[in-house]
Amino acid sequence: MLDYIRGRVISKSPTRLILEVAGIGCLLHIPLSTFEKIPKHGEATILTQLFIREDQIKIFGFATGEERDLFQLLLSVNGIGPNTAITILSGSTVDDIKRAVINEDAKSLEKIKGVGKKTAERIILELKETIKEITTSISTGMDVQQKALVSDAVMALISLGYGRSIAEKAVSDAAKKLQTIDTIEALVREALKYKV
Repeated sequence: MLDYIRGRVISKSPTRLILEVAGIGCLLHIPLSTFEKIPKHGEATILTQLFIREDQIKIFGFATGEERDLFQLLLSVNGIGPNTAITILSGSTVDDIKRAVINEDAKSLEKIKGVGKKTAERIILELKETIKEITTSISTGMDVQQKALVSDAVMALISLGYGRSIAEKAVSDAAKKLQTIDTIEALVREALKYKV
């Protein structure tokens, strides 16, 4: 999987970014939140999600792991494709989207362009429990580095073939038991003990 791209910023707009990598211009589709975090010039490292269909290949780019994680969660919702997921991320912040889902606030989600009543209700129905667990497991007391380790550990379990909800529950349980998270290896090893 293409995990990230590091290159020189050639141009950026609210929805597109072109990075030059080894003489090749890479077009990445980005949400507005990522656009705001990318410098106008110089080097940038962008987390990526590759999307392949019969008629096209697209690379979606994100400034933070939280943005990419929410993008992947939105893709798991029935009827939401990558373009809609990017539009949703562009229409609000990650925290506001999560808060709306947890509080079953469909009206807030409906304010985002491209999200109607049925889509908002489906997002809440399909993601509420998962987002609740993620929010609970990543307590406010965790520093940025620990949050990154938790996110990476979840992705490691998913890459081993486990479903997202199972991976998140296992990592959450492991993080609670370990209390102090030193390395991703220790967290993944502990999380594997909780797998069902």
